[in-house]
Amino acid sequence: MLLSRRRWMVVTGLLLVVMLCLNIAFLVDLSINHRALPRGGGDGEHVTGRVEGGRIGDGGEHALRQFLNLKVHSSKEKVTVHVREQQAYSAASDRRGIHIVVLNQANGNMMAARTFDTYIPNSDEAMVTFLNSISDGRVLCFAILDEGTFSLGDNARSALKALGSRIASTLSWRDMWVFVTIKGGEPVAEDVGKAVDVQSWGLPVELHVTLPLSHSLVDCDWPDTPENRRRKTFCSKYEGYGALCHCANPLPLTIKSPKLEVNNVANVPVSIIASNRPLYLFRMLRGLLAAHGANSSLVTVFVDGFFQEPVEVAGLFAIRAVQHEPKSQKNGRISQHYKASLTDTFDLYPDSKFAIILEEDLDVSLDFFSYFSQTVSLLEEDDSIYCISAWNDQGYEHSCQDPALLYRVETMPGLGWILKRKMYKEELEPNWPGPDKLWDWDMWMRLDVIRKNRECIIPDISRTYHFGSSGLNMNPYFQDHYFSKHPLNTHSDVQLRAVESMRKEEYELTIHSLFRQASVLDHSKDPCKEDFIPNTVGMTYVMYISMESEKDFDHWMKLSTCFHLWDLDARGFHKGLWRFWLKGNHILVVGHPYSPYSSKYKPSGVSALKLASPKR
Repeated sequence: MLLSRRRWMVVTGLLLVVMLCLNIAFLVDLSINHRALPRGGGDGEHVTGRVEGGRIGDGGEHALRQFLNLKVHSSKEKVTVHVREQQAYSAASDRRGIHIVVLNQANGNMMAARTFDTYIPNSDEAMVTFLNSISDGRVLCFAILDEGTFSLGDNARSALKALGSRIASTLSWRDMWVFVTIKGGEPVAEDVGKAVDVQSWGLPVELHVTLPLSHSLVDCDWPDTPENRRRKTFCSKYEGYGALCHCANPLPLTIKSPKLEVNNVANVPVSIIASNRPLYLFRMLRGLLAAHGANSSLVTVFVDGFFQEPVEVAGLFAIRAVQHEPKSQKNGRISQHYKASLTDTFDLYPDSKFAIILEEDLDVSLDFFSYFSQTVSLLEEDDSIYCISAWNDQGYEHSCQDPALLYRVETMPGLGWILKRKMYKEELEPNWPGPDKLWDWDMWMRLDVIRKNRECIIPDISRTYHFGSSGLNMNPYFQDHYFSKHPLNTHSDVQLRAVESMRKEEYELTIHSLFRQASVLDHSKDPCKEDFIPNTVGMTYVMYISMESEKDFDHWMKLSTCFHLWDLDARGFHKGLWRFWLKGNHILVVGHPYSPYSSKYKPSGVSALKLASPKR
């Protein structure tokens, strides 16, 4: 009996020693893995933060489950984030900039991943906005791919410093950088590989970090409603939506908009063409549902690819979402997604004569549906009209002013438009470019063979606003330069003026009336100088520029740059005539001799302007 007891004490002692060794080994491993590990020659500046301690449980596998093992890699060629030895995120060399991965601190699940091309202007401010929308407690992983500092401004560097970065303020050209921190808490680890000169990239850097899981998540005490059940599920999976997930006064998901007294588009379906930009979609849907006359039951989101987050964004608002299998690539892929979405729309609503088409990166005005309600009859009454758009390519803050004014233009603007079923089924769908054609769908629709001398109706002040700064054909610089200065109509009850005058014959009467009251500008002056347009208000002025043929836009392109209008291609014209506002005056620009208005109204003593290339 005594021997057995001694044996039991010896065995117990040995077990205790073994358990003690295992725990010491685990802690040593934790300390080692917590260090940032420079790659290559190890010449990166090494900074290690602090991880709050946590109790290791029963040891072994259970203990490992209480910790989060991360590996974050930054290099010229790629960025990767591994969670518990599984790759959670990767990006290749075509995704330049600062990559941010947001992890749930309680389970390690990825809740958001965003790329900000901070080589080009304005991406850094978008990054700051995103960081401000993240909830406290989340694990943030940062990594640079290729280059991420050229346009990284002081505000963005300060935001990174506030998150605990000791390196962000000194990051420079082509440095590689990794950083792991807790939003609203302590920084975890950071490393940088410095570029030795402007021709070189910094050596790859990689962090191996182990930190304890946090189980102190705040459970918001929202009332138990269908809306809040959707909210709770969504907010447990995704990040970056700001006030949507706030415990106090979260953004409402049920948006009740006023009905229109007269709504001629009350039964017209609304199709939103989307990709994997869920934050854009969230903003877009909230604005759309607030527009007067909105009906969420008629809205469908079409997602290009099997991305779950945009589908669940639509689900937040109880809106149907349809996923499409991607076909083709680049612009060809977008084109095929458009075709599939339009076909599905008319299949889902077989009795609808029309469909309203939107994209996920558009705000809409409060009178968006009222605008279409007042104009949709034109599509039925006038065969010379092939679309009605809510967007004016030339409608910048300084070049538009009348919310009740409409134009006819030969170019199809898109960006919020209404399409006739008959035209789609009989003309567009059978001839839509195949997957082998990597064309822009809207450029194809502007071709003469598709347009067939028909025109679109547009407003002077746009009823949509393009806010998206990322995409296949978009970046923050392009958005800022060509789209951000387009105002969105802010009046909710605009009665459009003389809608019937948009019919083909009536519009010509309107144009001729404008010419009869217009004053000819002084063509001896330089149109690129400030004094070319007089300092008057409410006048109508006309000028003539050289335009030898239908496609001769050389002098218009130079003039549009002088006037700070759309100058990438020629848009927004009618028979060689452009209309817009400058200094509060209505301006008519006429191409001579191509435009029929020039032969009738140009004074013989006025020579059409031939513009030299303006200084940028």
